[in-house]
Amino acid sequence: MAALAQFYVNHITPVIRVGIPLFAILVLWVALRRAGLASRARVLGLIITAVVLAWFVAADQLGRAGFYPPNWGVMRPVGWIIAIACLIPLLRSQVIGVALDAIPAWWLVAVQVYRFGGGVVWFTQWSAGRLPDAFGLSAGTGDCLVGIVAVIAAIGVGVGVRGGRVVAMGWNVFGILDFLNAFVLGSIFPYTVTYPAVIIPAFAAPLSLIFHGLSLRQLVRAMRREGRPAALLAT
Repeated sequence: MAALAQFYVNHITPVIRVGIPLFAILVLWVALRRAGLASRARVLGLIITAVVLAWFVAADQLGRAGFYPPNWGVMRPVGWIIAIACLIPLLRSQVIGVALDAIPAWWLVAVQVYRFGGGVVWFTQWSAGRLPDAFGLSAGTGDCLVGIVAVIAAIGVGVGVRGGRVVAMGWNVFGILDFLNAFVLGSIFPYTVTYPAVIIPAFAAPLSLIFHGLSLRQLVRAMRREGRPAALLAT
């Protein structure tokens, strides 16, 4: 099992690390195109694309340069601050709302199957003695659960199972609470990780928070269109 986990970390995670931002950008442009939005929307798309790429490249280069470990106390919340600063306007944007309506709701759920891989990385770091038990076991278990349930929730939404959207909304809330739990534990039990594992808390996990927020908005909008009560997020 340890050898399999190490193979995953060495050979699969590099692909996922690059694939996550590329998927985000691809879904953005597919959504904008399907919605048939005007030139102003394309400008917004270019801005979002530039922010995601700049964020990923900066995190990756800082990680490769070894900048994070000695400065982790200061840098640990930076990715989350960026994610929240991006998510607030995205949740309020009418353009993004219309774009979300144009793509299947299961997309933003299914993509987070990669969280299982994040859990494998945390477990690998913990087993090597690089993480405190309380943080490593909790973060690894939480991410693995979120990644596994993402498949179930995506299928439920995709095939239109009764209550599938409610399950997906609950999964989103669980995924957000998992991040909150990991952040709090990381404050109580300090840790540092090196590249490439550091890309998870510096970029991938905060970007996943944005996926959760947008997925919740998409599901709420869909339920409102069908006349069901779903007063969880503002349109």
